Amino acid sequence: MQINFEHLELLPKIYEKLQQIENHLENNYSKRWLNIRELAEYIGYSKESIHKIKTNEWIEGYHYHKKIGKIIFDSHAIDKWILGEDTKSKIQKININEIVDSILKEIKIEK
Repeated sequence: MQINFEHLELLPKIYEKLQQIENHLENNYSKRWLNIRELAEYIGYSKESIHKIKTNEWIEGYHYHKKIGKIIFDSHAIDKWILGEDTKSKIQKININEIVDSILKEIKIEK
């Protein structure tokens, strides 16, 4: 095997670029709290789809939080939801809907 030593001076520059790439990947994929744009990029859904899922599937205080006029999403809870490991929140969502429905029926208001 023949080794070409002509470009050894480029190794520090290559190493620096690799570190930058690694840092970029860590920052983008290890963040726990994501805004809607970051979440859309993270899971590959449109922002509109995320809004629909948020309304129909996810629970405030578990999957997302509203803070100072912004919505932040918990990437750990979203990961569990995607993998189907989120049975606790499904049960909570059903129970919340059932409770709201029963209250509305008691006071004779239809949704």
